[in-house]
Amino acid sequence: MDLGGFKLRDVTFSVDKCDYVCIIGPTGVGKSILLETIAGLYNPKKGRILLDGEDITHLPPERKHVGVVYQDYALFPHMTVFNNIAYGLRKKIKDKNIVKQEVKRIAELLEIDHLLHRKPGTLSGDEQQRVALARALIVRPKLLLMDEPFSALDVRQRGS
Repeated sequence: MDLGGFKLRDVTFSVDKCDYVCIIGPTGVGKSILLETIAGLYNPKKGRILLDGEDITHLPPERKHVGVVYQDYALFPHMTVFNNIAYGLRKKIKDKNIVKQEVKRIAELLEIDHLLHRKPGTLSGDEQQRVALARALIVRPKLLLMDEPFSALDVRQRGS
């Protein structure tokens, strides 16, 4: 892949189901670009991306079953926490009651259920990060990619 002179080359790795993998390196080496390529925001010039044996290389992002949590949260500032979390699920499920139940379930799990009525700009970095994580998890992705997801979490939350 080539992004204005920046290239990822000869990247090969595999991950088994339920494994955690950390990609470590200095700023500017392409860690985020690699994640965004897997997620479908960029198309590689060659090679393949396989998920559960299926070639997802050229599928649009919404069909890849890949969730992404960014370091900068990427929340919709004009939407409430509830609507941010429900956003992707509403594309898959039309039953409003099921959406409401699922949002409540994931919000309780991440201890943000008391924030559902608020907008992202009124939240701490820790709270915004948990909202972003809830939004990624609620659609039950096969693969979850996280770009420095714990950088904003306080020490108590990191240990949970």
